[in-house]
Amino acid sequence: MGSPGLARLHGLFAVYKPPGLKWLHLRDTIEMQLLKGLNACKPPTPKQRVRFLLGPMEGSEEKELTLTATSVPTLTNHPLVRGPAFTSLKIGVGHRLDVQASGVLVLAVGHGCRLLTDLYDTHLTKAYTVRGLLGKATDNFQEDGRLVEKTTYDHVTREKLERILSVIQGSHQKALVIGAVRARDAAAAPEAGA
Repeated sequence: MGSPGLARLHGLFAVYKPPGLKWLHLRDTIEMQLLKGLNACKPPTPKQRVRFLLGPMEGSEEKELTLTATSVPTLTNHPLVRGPAFTSLKIGVGHRLDVQASGVLVLAVGHGCRLLTDLYDTHLTKAYTVRGLLGKATDNFQEDGRLVEKTTYDHVTREKLERILSVIQGSHQKALVIGAVRARDAAAAPEAGA
């Protein structure tokens, strides 16, 4: 079953995901809206077929019945008979965001799903903004968690915070370099034994 609207629905597009919304719910909502739009298109005119209807002969006083050839529409493809033309679409998600995270999701439709792998392999730069609250601790480390500890934070200054963050960043960069060297050495090891 082909449709000119469906034939044009292939590719990648970006969607903003607000915090508090699951990425799967966003994907399903977009799929539902696209299906609603595709199914709202005007259905093609029904094909006609010849039927022989039994009826009284025209202009005759007698109760004689005859067969009359008539053209009637075929209702097998009517939306009220067969249901909606489109019930699902192939929609892929480039990456997933946590429920509390907000940001851009890359979605793909149809043949565009093949492009998601290429997009992932390009290793695009990602930027993250982290927001925190000083002086409170919750049981799940989320702002909607149960409060387990509360303290003062007057002793925390911008300089101290930046110093701690630079130490954390340095340790992560060091771990990244060590991991890359180990991966390189592991890839080179089979060649050395040959």
